[in-house]
Amino acid sequence: MTTLIVAGQSQCMAISNRGGLGPRFRGLWCSTALSDTGNGIFLVGATLFAIRTWESPALAGLLFTLATIPWLVAAIPAGIVVDRMEAHRVIQVANLARAATMLAVGVVSATGHISAVVLAVAVFASGVLQTFVDGAAEALVPELVARERLSDANGALSVSTRVFCQFLGPPIAGLAYALWPSAAAPLSSTLCGLSTLCIAAVRQPWPHRRGARGKIDIRSGLRVVGRNRTLKAAIAISGLTSIANGSYLTAFAVYANSGTGLGLTPAAYGVLTGLVGAGAGVGACLTSRAERLFGEVATMRLTRLGWALLFLSPLLRSPWLIAPVMVVGSAFGAMWAVQAMNLRQRATSPGQRAQVLGVFRALAYGATPLGSLTATTFQNTVSSQLLLCAAAALTAATVALVPSSESLRSETHRTDLT
Repeated sequence: MTTLIVAGQSQCMAISNRGGLGPRFRGLWCSTALSDTGNGIFLVGATLFAIRTWESPALAGLLFTLATIPWLVAAIPAGIVVDRMEAHRVIQVANLARAATMLAVGVVSATGHISAVVLAVAVFASGVLQTFVDGAAEALVPELVARERLSDANGALSVSTRVFCQFLGPPIAGLAYALWPSAAAPLSSTLCGLSTLCIAAVRQPWPHRRGARGKIDIRSGLRVVGRNRTLKAAIAISGLTSIANGSYLTAFAVYANSGTGLGLTPAAYGVLTGLVGAGAGVGACLTSRAERLFGEVATMRLTRLGWALLFLSPLLRSPWLIAPVMVVGSAFGAMWAVQAMNLRQRATSPGQRAQVLGVFRALAYGATPLGSLTATTFQNTVSSQLLLCAAAALTAATVALVPSSESLRSETHRTDLT
């Protein structure tokens, strides 16, 4: 497992140095890595503050929900804004706004006058601004690197979410809280502020083509998706996987922490959860290598089996067996996120990318609560093991939805013509 993680980290370092990606992409990558780290620190720090200050696990759960709801309500409008403006300017403004929000939370909490409502609003606002940052970053990638390097670039960019936000953010937030309960907010604010300098320091102008300046049409992204069979298949795959993942997260939390299940300590449960993020970061880095080795379509099918393996891993019962299987499963599963980015970017033109991303995220992320609700509903009538098996079976079934090589080529050719 350690060898796999080291190999993935080495691959990521090699990506940033290869010819073809260039300094402008590295500026975007550094900006995204810093802001995603700050985002992970802020969210986990806020939940720790809520639990320790008001002794309210329900509020902590609400904060996590408020961090994901923006993808349902703001992703499409954010895509329209990004496609009508210079994407790097959107990143700068959004991250400066996030830095100001986080700093305000830190100042208010340090004075002892913060309320649960203020904290909840700040988490929601940060999530809304995140939709602008992510949409702008994905829209910029195809204009900064050659098409044949999209897997390399998207894999490197995906690491900032998988590793910096999900793997590094939580332990840094925990350490910051231990040193000073209000420290997470100003620390995350500093990182988001620094992220704007990474883009501002790029001397050459970003080659982003402005979108149409005519009448705003919120259905534009939906029409693009509706005309493209590959995008519709990708959304269906991601949506069903999100349902399975929501069910897995709920079932695993109960199974791992109950006396009749794995009976893990909180520390062991946290480590296993963090390893999923680490494995996902490795997989994101190795996506382009896997595509060269197995082919694009075969790698897509492997991602389906990777998710299924992750969902079944708790059935091994021993943490020493679960851990490496989780890392391997999440590594292959995370390659789908990179490949989905490739599909969206190849199937859309400038002025559409962020809107299509908004539609994609709204539909795919919106399915996650459905899986959690399903698992919660059946938790008392069926075993956690059965729910985990059902999640794995649902994900494995999405292999049938993977587009063929001919379909990928025809959709890409049609986009090139337009």
